[in-house]
Amino acid sequence: MNQKIEFSQFINNQKQLREQTGRLTTDTVERVWGDMEEFPRLLDVAERFNLMSGTLGGGSANALLIYAQCPHATRLGSFEDWKKEQAYIRKGEKGLRIYVRSPGKEDPKTHRTKYFYNVEHRFDISQTTARSQPEKVTWAEPVEIVKTSDFGVEYDPEIPDGVDAVYIPDLKMVRVRHGQTAEEMCFPLLTEFCHYEQHRLMGKTYERNPETNFVAYCGGYVLARRFGVSAESATFQREVFPEIPSGSIQEKCGAVKNLLSNIIRASGMAGQEIQMGITEMERNFGEYVSSPRYRPEEARAGALAV
Repeated sequence: MNQKIEFSQFINNQKQLREQTGRLTTDTVERVWGDMEEFPRLLDVAERFNLMSGTLGGGSANALLIYAQCPHATRLGSFEDWKKEQAYIRKGEKGLRIYVRSPGKEDPKTHRTKYFYNVEHRFDISQTTARSQPEKVTWAEPVEIVKTSDFGVEYDPEIPDGVDAVYIPDLKMVRVRHGQTAEEMCFPLLTEFCHYEQHRLMGKTYERNPETNFVAYCGGYVLARRFGVSAESATFQREVFPEIPSGSIQEKCGAVKNLLSNIIRASGMAGQEIQMGITEMERNFGEYVSSPRYRPEEARAGALAV
């Protein structure tokens, strides 16, 4: 009987938490969408936790929740996680509400484990007595990034001013405008790299349109932040944001979360390829080339994903 009462209380508590987090998510979407200052900050949160696959796994819903509650967060853990590291939650600190993935029962037909998501509280390292590690971002030669991909890159004298680079799907080729320095062409190349990744994911349905352009542009920004490349040319003016179909706030929230998920996916795939190329260069040349921020192996917090 007690177990039934406890389970019923758990279900009711989860219902309340889901309603609260749902409102928080929609409120955050309303605040950041189309804002040229807040949206890049949201991307910074997504970039940090997307790299830490053990803690967030690139979840767009959790990125919105973390941004709303603690935008400077860098590493989350439960009370028990921090206790294992001999760190403790500071008095008066409130946990962040996020979705946490937990394994359920195995499907007897498919033998696959089903997962479910509960709303739980986690604490950022800044809320604990643990000491955070300083960020380290180094890069030997920004243009070396493009050598890690399997698409070609070449200068094109026909590209007009105002267009720095363009990905051509049929050729799997990026054409670059003449006259740019290695540093200047790096952000445009990262952006086109994300067009390439979208092409890989979408296949024949891929086309350049406001949505894929937005995903690529934001993905380029995320990669630039990750690998210490200048993103000064990235400007999030209102016209950069694609139009969201009119409807309810829930529909708008869903559309924005889908775009954010696509940004995380495209930049994540590109980032993995870049890092593999970097590792190969380090092995071949016997020298240290680059270190992105928050390498996954440095993350030790508990598993979260949505």
